[in-house]
Amino acid sequence: MKLNSKLGTSAVAAAVAIACGGAYAATITAPSPATWSLQHNSKAKGGSTTTAAFDSTVRVVLGSDYIANDTVTLILDTATSGAKFVTNTSTLTGASGYSTNVTCANGSGNQLTLSFLSRDDSNANYRVSGTPGTPSGSTCNFTLPLLRSTVATEGAAPKVSWSAKTAQSGLAFDTSSVVATLGTVINQFPEGTVTAELDSVVDVDAGRYQFVVDSTKNAAFGTSGRGDTLSFTLAEDTSAETDALVSTIVTTVSGDFSFIDNNGTAGCQGGDLNTGHGRISASGGTLTIDSACSTLTFTATTTGTKSITFGTQTDSTTPSNGQVIDAPQEFSMGAITYTWGAASNGSTGSTAADFEDNAAGEWTLNGSISKISYMPYGTGISRIIYITNRSTQTGGVSATAINDKGVECEIANVATATKGAVTILSTGLDAGVAACYGADFNGKVAFEITANVPANKAEVYSAYNVNGNRVLVVNDTNGKN
Repeated sequence: MKLNSKLGTSAVAAAVAIACGGAYAATITAPSPATWSLQHNSKAKGGSTTTAAFDSTVRVVLGSDYIANDTVTLILDTATSGAKFVTNTSTLTGASGYSTNVTCANGSGNQLTLSFLSRDDSNANYRVSGTPGTPSGSTCNFTLPLLRSTVATEGAAPKVSWSAKTAQSGLAFDTSSVVATLGTVINQFPEGTVTAELDSVVDVDAGRYQFVVDSTKNAAFGTSGRGDTLSFTLAEDTSAETDALVSTIVTTVSGDFSFIDNNGTAGCQGGDLNTGHGRISASGGTLTIDSACSTLTFTATTTGTKSITFGTQTDSTTPSNGQVIDAPQEFSMGAITYTWGAASNGSTGSTAADFEDNAAGEWTLNGSISKISYMPYGTGISRIIYITNRSTQTGGVSATAINDKGVECEIANVATATKGAVTILSTGLDAGVAACYGADFNGKVAFEITANVPANKAEVYSAYNVNGNRVLVVNDTNGKN
C-alpha cells in the first residue's frame, strides 16, 4: 500500500509515536541555568514606567520532521514555581525576545523557521512557516523573557517543557517528558554564625574589675591578656547573577554589660563604651548600648566576619570609675536584620535572619561555688544555710536549683555575702524555690551556690530542721562531701 503523499511527515511521526509509545521525542535543556537572588528579584524595577524582566535560554533538539503550520509550545510551570513569562512588551525592561522568530538548523543544512504567535503567563506559542525539508535533529535556541518579580520564592526552580502538534489534526508528536530547569532562587541573606564565643573568667582576686589573665587572648585596651572577643559572621550568598545591594545590617548581643557604666547610677550611655575603666569596641561595624546596659546593638554596612571586644583600660583592681564585671552569666545573639535595595532602579526591602546557634558564650567566675546535693521541702521542715566569707571582699550570691522532677531553676539574687561575716542564704533560697516550684512545694532540691568572693575564703554551712531535729547536710566547701 502506498502512503498518501499529502500526509505530512509530522502526522506520520505522530501516528508512529502513538503506536510505539513515543518513539520520537525532542530533547530540551537550559544551557546556562541561572541563580537568582530572592531579594533582588522581589524588588527590582525596570524604571518609573517599566517592569524588570530577564532572559532565559532554552535549547530544543527536534526528534521528528515538521511541516508548515505545525505548532509548538514552550510551557512554563507557573502553577508550581510562580514564574511568569512577559506578556506586554510596552512595560518590558531588561529582557528581549518577546516576539522573536526562531530558526532551527541541523548539520545537513536543513532549516526550520518557527514564527512567534503569542505568549501568556505560562505558554510561548510558535508555528512552523515555510517548507522545512527534513529538520529532524535540528537545534532551536529560544530566548524567553520572564518577569523578575515572579521569580522570587526561595528554592523555586522554574522549569520549561516542550509540546508539538500536527497542522492537519492537532495530534501531539515529538513531545518529551524531560523538562529544562531555568535556574534556582536563593536567599541572599542566610543564617549568621558565631565563630568565637566569649569565654573569659572574671577574677574575684581583682575585685571582679578584671578578667583573669589569659596568655592565649590578645591584649584589650592596653591591658595584658585580659580581653575577650566575640566573633561572628553576617552571611551573604553572592552566587546570584544580580545581587541586592546591602545598605545596613543590624544585630544585637544580650547580657549584663553594666561594668562599663562610669558612675553606676545613670545607666549606660554611648560614651561609656570607650571612656571609663570598662571598655567595649567593635570591628567591622559600630556599637550602641541601651540605658539598662543589657543590649548591645551592632550595625554594619557590609557582610562578613565581625567582632566585639570586651575589656578594661588598665589593670587596676580599684578603678576610679566603672563597675564590677557580672559573672557567671551567659550571652546570646539576637536576630539579624538586613536592609537592602535591588540593583538598578530597585526599591528597598529588609530580610530577617537568625544565627545558626544564638549562644554567644559565657563569663565564669573564679569565686566560690558550693554544691548541696540534697535539701528537703515540706510541712514541718525548715532550712539552715549560711555562708562564711573570710575575705576582705563583699560579693553577691546566686544559685541554680534542680528539683526531684529534674526541673532546673535560676535564683539570681540569693543574698550578699558581706566581707568578714556570716550571711544567711536559706531565706533567699526558699524564696527562689517558692517562685520556681510553687509556695506549697513538697520534695527535694539540690543547689549549686555561687558567691562572688575568693573560693579559698568562703565556706557554706547546710542543714535542715525536721520537727525540732537538726540534720546536717554535707557539701563540697566544708570538705565533707
